Amino acid sequence: MITGTWHTPTDEELLRIRDMMEDAQFYDAIARVPDEALSTALAGSKDTALWVFRVDQKAVAYVYMTEMATRLPKVDEFGVFERGQGFGKAALSSLAAKIAQTPDYEKLWLNVVDGNDNALNLYRKVGFGEEKFIAKGWKTRSGRVVDQVRMWLTLDTLRGQAS
Repeated sequence: MITGTWHTPTDEELLRIRDMMEDAQFYDAIARVPDEALSTALAGSKDTALWVFRVDQKAVAYVYMTEMATRLPKVDEFGVFERGQGFGKAALSSLAAKIAQTPDYEKLWLNVVDGNDNALNLYRKVGFGEEKFIAKGWKTRSGRVVDQVRMWLTLDTLRGQAS
């Protein structure tokens, strides 16, 4: 079992996050969060957060969270640097547990491009469900208009597992 923890990214890790967001292979899956929004998240915003998931002191994934000031925080962007090694599942499971520690939060949610089967399967394995199809929900940076699937994770189910 992979264990790790979420942290504020170092300057070097922030560069790695930006590089992944700007990598053309992810243009149809990951948005490029503007630098101003990333800076706001790093400055202690109540509504946004930017974290890296470290395993053995090495960043293996990142998350950009929005809507943190509501009862329904959103995984706005999620990326795994070290793919195919189980880090994505470990990172998302740890993130859900971290978010569930705030009693006011009801559900964690995200949107994923329909047809991104690796991501859909990963989210389902972690417990995301209650799916809603959103036709033509997002225009990617490569100019494609794609369908999305909105997925939720009810946090009370995690809180029940912890007791």
